[in-house]
Amino acid sequence: PGSAQSAPRASAPMDASDLRALAKEREARQRPAAAAATTTSPPLPDSWRAKPAPSSRGAMPSLSGAHRSILLARMFGVGLHLLSPLFWMLGFGRLALLLLLGGVGLARGGGALVHGAVPPMLRETERPPSKEEMDAAAGAGLYCVAGVRNFGPNLASEWAMALESLAFVCTYGKKNCLTNEMYRGELSLGKIAGLVWGKLREGVVRC
Repeated sequence: PGSAQSAPRASAPMDASDLRALAKEREARQRPAAAAATTTSPPLPDSWRAKPAPSSRGAMPSLSGAHRSILLARMFGVGLHLLSPLFWMLGFGRLALLLLLGGVGLARGGGALVHGAVPPMLRETERPPSKEEMDAAAGAGLYCVAGVRNFGPNLASEWAMALESLAFVCTYGKKNCLTNEMYRGELSLGKIAGLVWGKLREGVVRC
């Protein structure tokens, strides 16, 4: 009889106290794992997301997406700066200085002037750059006081934008016989000049 009574006790369902005890055991086992995960992850202020992007220590705010006429004005400014040392070495010091200052002025605030001077095929939109766009561009890149302090990265950025704008001018901003070769791989001054000269030798002025 004793054994007959003990069997039902063994198969009896657990009461609420037993369930609470098991829940506490599970919590105790999970607590160290959660604590370990918390200690291995750094706090947010010291995390990578809280730090600025590496490029922000070098180049100024990007001009990517700026009005095309602003980018063309900066290209012409870079071109004047390339001519300035040449005229200086030839003994035309005043002209070299004028080219230098004119390049700075054109790059910083010549977007509207360039927009009205270039042919329609080189305008991405009929709307000229606004004053707000011009002011924002003047505070970015190489042509500002903060940009000169980070001369190397900003010079490289201006040169890359000038090459892109030069490729835009040479292809008229459209897909034509030059576009595929022009934008295949990296842009360089030699590549752009070679492609344009090759088409001119073939007698192709506009394609």
